[in-house]
Amino acid sequence: MNTESNPTRAVSSHLSLSYKLFVVLGILVSIFIFDQFTKVWAVSELHGQGPTFYLNGLFQFVYAENPGAFLGMGGDWSRPVRFVIFAVLVLCGLGGMLWYLLKKESSRLNLFAYSFILAGGFGNLWDRVAHEHGHVIDFMLIDLGGFLRTGVFNVADVAIVVGVLLAFFGDSVRARRSSRVK
Repeated sequence: MNTESNPTRAVSSHLSLSYKLFVVLGILVSIFIFDQFTKVWAVSELHGQGPTFYLNGLFQFVYAENPGAFLGMGGDWSRPVRFVIFAVLVLCGLGGMLWYLLKKESSRLNLFAYSFILAGGFGNLWDRVAHEHGHVIDFMLIDLGGFLRTGVFNVADVAIVVGVLLAFFGDSVRARRSSRVK
């Protein structure tokens, strides 16, 4: 649908800077606080303990310090290399994402989706910078049996996955709409 031929659509797609700031900062601060609270809890209650199983082992609390990225990737790299890749480059990426959200984003769904990704990325970035060895605290695991088992993850990781799913959902809805319009 062409927004120029439909003035109502054009007006509804504009998101004010104050609205964007409210959404981005609200999601960022809420998820960051919850993420850090749960990581402090994990350190105090789970560190040095074995896994705690719930729902017949489907869900587990298990403490882990992840020096790498997704599933420990890059964890064996030297601390300076990990810092440059997982802190400096991630900070640049998050900064670019924040700039894009505040200056260019016009979709409410994408604003929420990328705010979740931004919040999760910032939560894990904070761990990398704040912890002496540059690791991220992970403490949850889902095991559906066999190969259907997650790596150990945290609240920030959940926020990132929620954001990616929201973005994917938004893209698929837009694709369906545009295919119906043609």
